[in-house]
Amino acid sequence: MAIDVPLWPPGILTPAQASVDPVAFTRKGGRSLAGLQLATTTDRGYWAAAYKGVALSGKQQRRQWNLTRQRLGGMAGVIAIPAWSFDSAPWLPGTVRGKFLTPHSDGSPFSDGSLYSQAGIVVELVNAAEIGDTSVTLRLVYGIDDLGGVRFSHDHALYETGMVTDVDGDEWTVDVFPDVRAPIPAGVQLEFDMPTVLVHLATDREMDLTLSRGTLDKADVSFIEAVDYWADLAG
Repeated sequence: MAIDVPLWPPGILTPAQASVDPVAFTRKGGRSLAGLQLATTTDRGYWAAAYKGVALSGKQQRRQWNLTRQRLGGMAGVIAIPAWSFDSAPWLPGTVRGKFLTPHSDGSPFSDGSLYSQAGIVVELVNAAEIGDTSVTLRLVYGIDDLGGVRFSHDHALYETGMVTDVDGDEWTVDVFPDVRAPIPAGVQLEFDMPTVLVHLATDREMDLTLSRGTLDKADVSFIEAVDYWADLAG
């Protein structure tokens, strides 16, 4: 299943800082005998993201910002943004944003000047995952040594692995947050190099801009995962 949504251009609108954090959904109960508030974690939750210090130093970046803003049209629009997860799954040397770029065998690029793109980290799903699953089994092919505490995406649904519950050869069974958003077929290669998450703007005015007299402005923007999109897709 391929999802046709706009993608935030990481090479043009690059944040100085990025946070993509899990927001747990807990149920509050009564209080203990000591008066402490009791809370129980559920299998639900969502992602909250913020890009800070997106540099706008020329017309290309400002036009791209405006194009992205118009495409979204406020909180109702959806966009896939990079989760910038190379802190827990480092990009390999020689890659560009996690991808190996190579020409044809004769050294020439494609007609538009682009190159072949090959993943630096290859991990596959062993068994099909269904909506609501909270554990998956992954096959580690190459590019990473441990599958606990890392992030991956499939069709712009972002997941973070938790506890490793079993390792059998190259197959790792891990808990994931959040619960699986949409079916993932067995054998599919997951996106570890540059995982993405499907989001809405946090408010209608997240992409407001100021214009200073200098040549450089920096913008901040916040997002909330588009959980309604996945609910509609499943329904």
